[in-house]
Amino acid sequence: MAGFAPAQDQPDPGAREQQEPTYEAPSILSRADAFGLYDFAGAAAESETGVVPAADETSGPDPADSKYDGPSVLSGNSGPSQTTQGAMNAFGLYAQIIGVYDSGLIAPPAVGGKQVPPVASFGEETNLAANASHRWRRGKLSIQYRGSYRKYTNAPVFDGLDQFLQITYHQALLRHLNLDVKNTLGTTTLANGAFSDFPLASLDRLGIPTDELFDSRTNYLQSRVDLTWRPTARLSVDFGGDGFVVRRASLLLAGLNGYNARASVAYRLTPRQTIAASYNNIYFDFQDAFGNARLETAALEYSVEIAREWDFSTLAGGVRVDTLGLTEVALAPAVAALTGESFAVVTFRNKLYLPVAEARLIRRFKAASLSFDYSSTVTPGNGLYLTSRQTSGAVAYSYIAGRTLQARVNASYNQLSALGQTVGKYSNLQGGMQVLYKLMSDTYLDIRYDYRHYIARYATGDVLDDDSNRVSLGVAFSLGANVTGGLVRGAW
Repeated sequence: MAGFAPAQDQPDPGAREQQEPTYEAPSILSRADAFGLYDFAGAAAESETGVVPAADETSGPDPADSKYDGPSVLSGNSGPSQTTQGAMNAFGLYAQIIGVYDSGLIAPPAVGGKQVPPVASFGEETNLAANASHRWRRGKLSIQYRGSYRKYTNAPVFDGLDQFLQITYHQALLRHLNLDVKNTLGTTTLANGAFSDFPLASLDRLGIPTDELFDSRTNYLQSRVDLTWRPTARLSVDFGGDGFVVRRASLLLAGLNGYNARASVAYRLTPRQTIAASYNNIYFDFQDAFGNARLETAALEYSVEIAREWDFSTLAGGVRVDTLGLTEVALAPAVAALTGESFAVVTFRNKLYLPVAEARLIRRFKAASLSFDYSSTVTPGNGLYLTSRQTSGAVAYSYIAGRTLQARVNASYNQLSALGQTVGKYSNLQGGMQVLYKLMSDTYLDIRYDYRHYIARYATGDVLDDDSNRVSLGVAFSLGANVTGGLVRGAW
């Protein structure tokens, strides 16, 4: 996923003359955004919408060309994109020192205990990130790392180290057969700010925790394998699987174990249009909580480049949900009088058929990008809300002013409705802005503001209503192999 500025790498003389067209303009709600605007060279700029936007007729590859790799399907990460063709070896590094102010820091309560009130504190944060990649004639390895150490003045319980590591490997096994492997692992403690801007939930990204309620330790790991076969220049078939694990330190919140087996096929109708069909078989259960779910999803996808400045992609289908868990039911007055309890915990099993939908619209300007996202699907929840129906929407705008200034704003809204639990809806409103100004060579001033407001309801009827504000100001030092507009760039 790309950051703000598309790289302008020179083509590698040894690379194929024609590559799969990939949208390289700014992307929103990406891990690149979450880590700030200091993007690094060497990683692909694939879109996460599921279908690669179609190419411009004037510059896209000729499907009749036998060297054309064919359409990509379902975020299959079909190998080195145009952003990385030119770097046989690439390395990027940045360090950042910032002062922060966080309000609404909130720890989870003990099981059966009362919710502790949120606190506010000034603090300092040190960030270090590195990206390295190496490309062979038929393969490519990319490694991205980010670490963030945070220390507060009067809230030491929230001090800690957040880390993220992603290793991606692509190998062309045969002329029309590609293997892609991706491993993502991380640990985070902050629910608002740098590590909280995860992508909108999609059908094949179930193992990355989103909508975390508390500022407490969450660890996650997701491994993904894809085998992509391209029998013709227009047709692409993908078989893949994921395994994912989430562990939360609080005993109040459930962990997660699961897998996803999937298959998909995509066909490029024209240089501007691609259609695809997909099937996902997903299973997950919960650690320290009784319950599991099996999801079977079938969907159709379509992407089109409406004009040189507009890209649109959409997904529509349905999901069969078979979920098992625990819920509370009210006892009859006579039974309550005998037992002294008003509620009883019982098991439930629900079988539901629900629609799924995703859409993305992107408008590209000469020095800016405007994006709109929508998603409606089923997710494993956030540890308190288990198997849930999620509806999300987001808008983001980014702007580059010459070689010295970048700015962006974004806003998103998420809602979870538990499928079986007797809890109310969870709603989350989140947004922020960031300005990056170049002070001198490889030195930047970073100003950022993040806001989050969410409402969650416990099974006991208690309501958690929290506002969180995060203000940061600091200096960053950035070095890397690829430079665009004076700013190091790449992608997480």
